[in-house]
Amino acid sequence: MSTKGAGEFLEAVSQDETLREKFSEVTNPQEFLNVCEQLGYRFTTEELRDIVKERSQGIFVRRNTGVWKWLRSVNWV
Repeated sequence: MSTKGAGEFLEAVSQDETLREKFSEVTNPQEFLNVCEQLGYRFTTEELRDIVKERSQGIFVRRNTGVWKWLRSVNWV
């Protein structure tokens, strides 16, 4: 598990609508991680949070589409 894996996942999913659709039924962090592992990505929610924070520095307005929309829709608590 690593932030490298989380970064690779974010890069892939940001460019692939079909990949994003695999998460349409995800409702919690464990389901999210299970789908990621099935796709060959291994990381923790903390590692994902760290890489998202790092890649979001300086961004104040976010789109309502793409990868960020469904990342925000999961109850990460």
